[in-house]
Amino acid sequence: MDQTEMRFTTGEFAALCGVTKHTLFHYDETGIFSPAIRGENGYRYYAPVQIEVFQVISSLKELGMPLSDIKAYLDRRSPETLLELLKEEEAALTEKLSRLRRLRTLIRRKAELTRQALAVQPGEVRLEEWPQRWYVATAAPGITDAGKYARIMARHLEYCEAHQVASPYALGAILPVEAARRGNWEGYTYCYTQVDKPIRGVRLLTAPAGRYLTYFHAGGFDTVREGYQRLLDWADAHGLTLGELFWEDVLLDELAGKGYDQYLLRLSVHLSGENFEQI
Repeated sequence: MDQTEMRFTTGEFAALCGVTKHTLFHYDETGIFSPAIRGENGYRYYAPVQIEVFQVISSLKELGMPLSDIKAYLDRRSPETLLELLKEEEAALTEKLSRLRRLRTLIRRKAELTRQALAVQPGEVRLEEWPQRWYVATAAPGITDAGKYARIMARHLEYCEAHQVASPYALGAILPVEAARRGNWEGYTYCYTQVDKPIRGVRLLTAPAGRYLTYFHAGGFDTVREGYQRLLDWADAHGLTLGELFWEDVLLDELAGKGYDQYLLRLSVHLSGENFEQI
């Protein structure tokens, strides 16, 4: 059976390949993929053997190859260039699958952290036993100054991007306990991104394992000082000796609710007096 006996109209071929007729028209006009037959009436007809070619074009496009590059390959196609192309695209697909697996892990961890945040009681003070934790940190003096904070955040995010730091945690900050006692709300020293394990080649701060005094503050940063005062008063009332630093974590932010009043912040301080150390 030759091509003239077994052929598909544009609509039939588009349906077989899961695309629109407009896509086939566009590919024909740009010379990427043309019908095998043109009838005397000007109608386009596609041959069954073209299905595999179109599937390869669709796969390359899905992998991110520009249409111009696909056309360049088709114009010089040969068994040798096909092998070269398949090798290159297999490597690209392997990298894409790796990125997707990392993204899936990140999404699952973010969902887990969100469920944990929903389980806490705002306004609650807790004594908790925590394991050691790791943070990618950037020095941030005067973090409450809006302009300076924006520059610090940009520098921090640039560092994380350059070192491929992917984290499900929102940006946090460190405030010395003595600054909080003095009411110095411009006394922040670091902003940070928590990570679940050390990362080779990345500067990290570590918070020691041990017992922490924790407070969950409902609301934004403009009222967070009330949470710090609540923790200080609670510690004094119970005769606790605080460490040197408060860790300020955002558990729920703009991703979970609209506006600062929907935020949930966690304030915590180590009770052993041990300081973080740089590794």
